[in-house]
Amino acid sequence: MTAFPDNLAADPPPFDPRAQTQTVFKVQLGICSGLGLVISFLFCVLRRRFPVIYAIRPYRNKNIRMLPGTLFGWIPVLYDISPEEVLQVAGLDAYVFLRFFRMCVKILLVLSVLGIAFMCPVRYWLTGHFDRDLPGSATGAPGGPTGDHSEPPGYLLLCTIFTYVFTLVVYYFMFSETRHIIRTRQRFLGSQKSLTDRTIMITNVPAPMRDETALKTHIEQLGVGRVDSVFLARDYTVLRELFVRREAVRSRLEALYSRYYGLDVHVLRPAAGGAHGAPGVALRGLPGGATGPRRPLLRLGLLGIVGRQVDAIRHFSWLLVHTDGQIRRLKHHAAFRPIPCAFVSMKSVTDAQMAAQALFSPNPSQLETCLAPAPFDIAWNNLLLSSRQVFMRRNVIEMLCMAFSALLIVPIRYITSLLNVQYIKKLWPEFGRYLLAHDTLRTLVTGVLPTYLFTIINTILPYCIYSLCQLQGLPSKGEMELSVVKKNFMYIFFNMFLVFTLFGTFTSYRALLSDTTKIAPLLAKSIESLSLFYVDLIVLHGFTILPLQLLQFGDLLLDFWHCVICRLSQTPRTLRDLFYKPTIFQVGLVLPQHILILIIILIYSVLSTRIMVCGLIYFFVGYWVYKYQLVYSMVHPYHSTGKVWPIVFQRVCLGLFFLHLQMFGTLALEKSYVPAGLIIPLFPTTLIAMMYFKRNYLPLLNYIALDAIKTDGLSVDPGSE
Repeated sequence: MTAFPDNLAADPPPFDPRAQTQTVFKVQLGICSGLGLVISFLFCVLRRRFPVIYAIRPYRNKNIRMLPGTLFGWIPVLYDISPEEVLQVAGLDAYVFLRFFRMCVKILLVLSVLGIAFMCPVRYWLTGHFDRDLPGSATGAPGGPTGDHSEPPGYLLLCTIFTYVFTLVVYYFMFSETRHIIRTRQRFLGSQKSLTDRTIMITNVPAPMRDETALKTHIEQLGVGRVDSVFLARDYTVLRELFVRREAVRSRLEALYSRYYGLDVHVLRPAAGGAHGAPGVALRGLPGGATGPRRPLLRLGLLGIVGRQVDAIRHFSWLLVHTDGQIRRLKHHAAFRPIPCAFVSMKSVTDAQMAAQALFSPNPSQLETCLAPAPFDIAWNNLLLSSRQVFMRRNVIEMLCMAFSALLIVPIRYITSLLNVQYIKKLWPEFGRYLLAHDTLRTLVTGVLPTYLFTIINTILPYCIYSLCQLQGLPSKGEMELSVVKKNFMYIFFNMFLVFTLFGTFTSYRALLSDTTKIAPLLAKSIESLSLFYVDLIVLHGFTILPLQLLQFGDLLLDFWHCVICRLSQTPRTLRDLFYKPTIFQVGLVLPQHILILIIILIYSVLSTRIMVCGLIYFFVGYWVYKYQLVYSMVHPYHSTGKVWPIVFQRVCLGLFFLHLQMFGTLALEKSYVPAGLIIPLFPTTLIAMMYFKRNYLPLLNYIALDAIKTDGLSVDPGSE
């Protein structure tokens, strides 16, 4: 083992929880397995009791199979749903999301088989340990030999060989999955003939061309294709304010009608005539007789307390009619200011694809083109922003996210302190001594509690980043989602992996910065020492958190709030929207965490077969959980057409880079210079793979090939949803 100065690497404390690997792992596995089984059974019960909440999409889309009413009958039905059916009923983005999980299962299955069949037996034969993260199996590991202990040279050379093998396996499946997604995407989008598929969006239109006729003439003169129609976006702020006012009046009027007439609601219980009838809400009818309720009254004065008293239903009915008249007059007579954004529909999808890739103007930041998002996907308010405003917003949000990540270093530092009972003793001496005297409590506090705190932070804080990304001024919700994926991954990778890992071991950061040659060995030592924590984290997520997502606690709380707390504001529209509309599936909040889990597993793959097996279970469970949600209970409406895959590919390549860095540092710690030197050629493979992907695959993930448009593609029936 390479000796470091005392201010860089200190001897591990006598009661470091990382010396209790087996105990903590068994405790975590038992707790999470028990919770997972209880949660899964509870979901089976609740799904039968509330089919509208947990399986609403078959009521809206005739192409989705109805689930049987038996307790476990949904499992074989979900298994029989093919990837092509998922593509048809859930969309391309959901299909790509699930393909990521399938790829992870394939990768980890192969790596686990290689680890169990070859790596573990050879490691046990040479070192006496099946996994390097077991007590005493690593150099300087807690509870193991220290000082001049080193691993056998044959085992270190085996680590180098398997680093090459594992890298090749990951690259093989990544490129194989990329080709499959490209073929599916080209076939799927090449068959679409809708108006959206043959429309391009042009931004930064100069003032002389902010006219439909002038812009159409200019595009046709460029010879990029035949133009069908041009829609120049305009500033409809005044009209939008009227619609907002109308929405408020309509909601108030519907609430008054609902309270006066009463509601006949059957949204949570089966309707008559069917096992699981579609949800329905209707007015009961006009109250009659002298005992009927009085019509609601309203005072027109301050805050509805003083002033003339009028019939509330008639008053808001008059307001609704009056607002409708204002909207009609404004639409017919007002001249709305054009803004520098236009939607140009071409005669064919081929013309649209060619026009979207063409340069329309020799001037920078002028007449910039891209494929148009779907109308419901456009953030219309953001189109009012100028290119300068969008540039400023993007950079300000980027800096805010960086500052946000930097500020979170402090609480993360305290969470890492829980991993070491000696740090706890320094902060709270009485509690630290109590932990030293009680093994079970010490195991729970230092081995189990940090993973739960890590999970809570990792669940809550991405929503803050999501809120910030809404302010960037991006033109479509699909682009916002891709931005959320990037920023959330940057946050969790920097704060929840790098910072957490480095703070777990480094005792002198100033000394580290003064000698950067120690980064790789110290990072390797820190990553290796935290293997217990990450195994527990994967077990927690795979056995408990993923099944817990099936229960959709957020939706249940929202339903309880509207049905019990807000009974006075219930209307047929609000209840139908609440129960009959599927929940939006937010890829930006979900995907980054799973990419990080895959990266962590890859980093530990050579050292720990156990973490690969746990990771295999994690992604297997995750695939079925998200397949159920995307097919039956949730919907992903954004029109990003699978463009999240390049982000996945690049981040997994980053994980391979850290695998190589980890193995290089581990071998350097063992003074095994020849095997460490053999790792060096792997470093440029990450850059080569990313450059090859960008040059040969990325264009096909952004646009449709003309040959794919000419051939017959996949026929998609959107159904009734």
